[in-house]
Amino acid sequence: MTQEKGFYFYQFIIFNVKRALYIFLVGVALTACKVSVSENHDGKSAYMATVQGSDSAILSRRYIPFNKTLNFRDIGGIKTEDGRTVRLGKIYRSGNLAELENSEFGKLHALHIASVYDLRTDHEIKGKEDRLPAGVRYFHTPTVEDKDGEIAQLKTKVINGEISEKQAFDKTVQFYEDAVSVNVDALRNIMHDILESDSTIVYHCSAGKDRTGIISALILSILKVDRKTIVNEYLLSNYYRQDRTESTLRKARLGKIIKRKMDLKAVEVFVTVDERFINASFETIDKKYGGIEKFIQNQLCIDPKTRTQLIEKLTYREGI
Repeated sequence: MTQEKGFYFYQFIIFNVKRALYIFLVGVALTACKVSVSENHDGKSAYMATVQGSDSAILSRRYIPFNKTLNFRDIGGIKTEDGRTVRLGKIYRSGNLAELENSEFGKLHALHIASVYDLRTDHEIKGKEDRLPAGVRYFHTPTVEDKDGEIAQLKTKVINGEISEKQAFDKTVQFYEDAVSVNVDALRNIMHDILESDSTIVYHCSAGKDRTGIISALILSILKVDRKTIVNEYLLSNYYRQDRTESTLRKARLGKIIKRKMDLKAVEVFVTVDERFINASFETIDKKYGGIEKFIQNQLCIDPKTRTQLIEKLTYREGI
């Protein structure tokens, strides 16, 4: 064997050894990649609490399944502290609509949705624009400022191991606090647009869990739903997103073979919701503004008369 042929033969052997090793590691990873979301983040307790607190038939009507559009549900069917019920078929919440399929446009029309409010930033939307049927109005209403695209960059930073579990948790808590303090003007405008609409609407962010969850919590607070029920409604995002969450965690565990610094717990923080997150918003409202009632009147500029009108419009009393 010539020296040149020997060199190429050696390279061939090295290549195949590396390939075999890679296949072996992938196989091991896939075998070990059976993941389940932790009990704190599976949403099952929130789902059961919601079932026990309401008619299960109504709960099933609230969730609208799509092929790739996740977490699409009606905020109606929930009891208020005044003994009323939030009307079904008026306001929906969802994850982004970038993967809404043409064959599903009819489902959106069947819900009589006339307007979509997109809470994402420009950076998040780029390349993931909503796909909507003709006749549905689109409104870009971001709730946060993101001039440098920090939100869109989080995924890369997590993959590269630049964010620990604690940092992910702290960043998310800060996000929820800022949403009801730093960005109040944007929040106020969005709330008025949604609540004053005479047509059926849907609002969404990227995953339909954080900004969408905050907006939902505030709407239900205005309609006088108790906080415990609001928190359970918020935590349902874990239940309805569980398959996607587990898929993401499997991919992250596989990716860790190459990106060894990646913190899998940080990934879990970012792809799930936690009671402590929405409570961070409520606690900020309580401490900074003197409670949700004052926040609704002074920061959201919804006076008692207007609030009563919204309650009449968006809720009903059984038998009436």
